[in-house]
Amino acid sequence: MDLSRRELLTASAVLLASPKAALSGVGQAAGAKAAGAGAQAGAAVTGAGAGAKPIVLCWNENPYGPSPAARAVISGTIPGACRYPDEEINQLVELLAHTEGVSADHIVVGSGSGELLCALGLLHGRNGGEIIAAGPTYEELTNYAKHAGAQLKFVPVDKQLNHDLTAMRAAVSDRTRAIYVCNPNNPTGTAISAASIRSFVASVPESVTTIVDEAYLDFADSSDVRTVSDLVSGGKRVVVLRTFSKIHGMAGVRCGYGIARPDVAAEIAAARMSSPNIFAMRAARASLGDKAFLADTRRRIIASRTRITDELTRLGFAYAKPQTNFVFFDTGAPLERFDRFMKARNMLVGRLFAPYSNWCRITIGTEPEVEAFIQGLRAYGGKRAAAA
Repeated sequence: MDLSRRELLTASAVLLASPKAALSGVGQAAGAKAAGAGAQAGAAVTGAGAGAKPIVLCWNENPYGPSPAARAVISGTIPGACRYPDEEINQLVELLAHTEGVSADHIVVGSGSGELLCALGLLHGRNGGEIIAAGPTYEELTNYAKHAGAQLKFVPVDKQLNHDLTAMRAAVSDRTRAIYVCNPNNPTGTAISAASIRSFVASVPESVTTIVDEAYLDFADSSDVRTVSDLVSGGKRVVVLRTFSKIHGMAGVRCGYGIARPDVAAEIAAARMSSPNIFAMRAARASLGDKAFLADTRRRIIASRTRITDELTRLGFAYAKPQTNFVFFDTGAPLERFDRFMKARNMLVGRLFAPYSNWCRITIGTEPEVEAFIQGLRAYGGKRAAAA
């Protein structure tokens, strides 16, 4: 399907005006179809009656979905699904290399950044290798590393729920092979400055690989929270990971990439478990070019995030400073109580992250979903206040 730039931008506006259109079928980049699908999907999330689909705010998904350009490409790729994606992979690698300002041998793509995290867990955890990570943090790397016999060392986050880089550096031993820094962090939503990471990387031994997971970086609005991808050219073993699952809304399509020294990138590529699919390769290239849609998606998510944190402040709930498409906050009681309350309102919220047994990670949904959450939060806050 060939679409003009004007048609794509028009479809972008329609999708953002009717947010749940992003959850309808792929390839609906034309305005009329997108608007119709959005109206139907929007009706599904506003009702809480019998049989209504629950509002899903527990998986950190981007509810606005892939851009119209990516949808059109996915739809148009169906006839070519019988082909192996080798050339498509090369084209995406070249585009990413140009975007990141590095040569192509610095880029490794995978079926989501999750596959690359698993590969890194295998490479550094096998034969009892020690891996240091924050606690709590995203667990895909560490969980996979367990299967390879890794020795895991978790360093608690600090009082602001940030990575404690001083304590993580002190935890490094002769057995340490890798340090995982998820920035911004999942599930806390907090982020540390680029300057802090640069100083940290400079302090670790040459043999240690620092893995910086920037999956949520596009949602950061603090001026000192920036990418550290330039560190891969500094000689140290640094891997910076990115994903198309978050700001690009392609969690179900599966595409991610790493930026690393050429020898490190080759190690990761050799440890991958599968070949990226042709739909993901083409959609990623299209999405990278749809900057207007990405900017609008970011604006909407940050605005909704502010609505939630303003309401949390008004109601007296503590929360970690969010730099992500979710907010981590203290419900004031065991999480299961808040979970039951919200399920009764047909809403799914975040799971428990030990040791924060009272805290909830809530995903930023569409504007109607955020409004429904805020109404539920107010009802819960009122019930809590009455019981105090």
